[in-house]
Amino acid sequence: MALPVRFTGLSGEWKGSKRLYLGGESGPEQSSAARMTIAKAARGTFLLLDYTWKYENDPQEGVLLLGYDATGNEATAAWGDSWHMNQKIMHCTGAIDANGVFTVVGSFEAPPGPDWGWRIALTIHTAESMGILMHSISPDGMENLAVHAEFARTG
Repeated sequence: MALPVRFTGLSGEWKGSKRLYLGGESGPEQSSAARMTIAKAARGTFLLLDYTWKYENDPQEGVLLLGYDATGNEATAAWGDSWHMNQKIMHCTGAIDANGVFTVVGSFEAPPGPDWGWRIALTIHTAESMGILMHSISPDGMENLAVHAEFARTG
């Protein structure tokens, strides 16, 4: 089953800002302008978020593919980013909560130690604004804010 209309209605062009937290909210912060194109994919079954941002003036790109099965409230995502993930795609699972927040969790390798977790939450504020939060999750379960992006519709 496809994503709710509230999400597929996000299709279009967006601009905003992305804050990258190196070491959580108390660590150094990198801010940059960000742009995003959101489009329905596979006959409206999925939603593709294609975005750009910069790290120390170096252009970066990312993609987030969202899926949803309402029968079990199962949200899924595939995420890749030129800075965060580099050569691998992160597969994530989760749900849409009672407030309509699309939240998924995946994991990434951190050799030589155990894998770390990553939580992505997409919140629709209004039909014209949305936010994305990403948290890193240490092997012992501690969460730190890693990314806070806010977007406004441009077209």
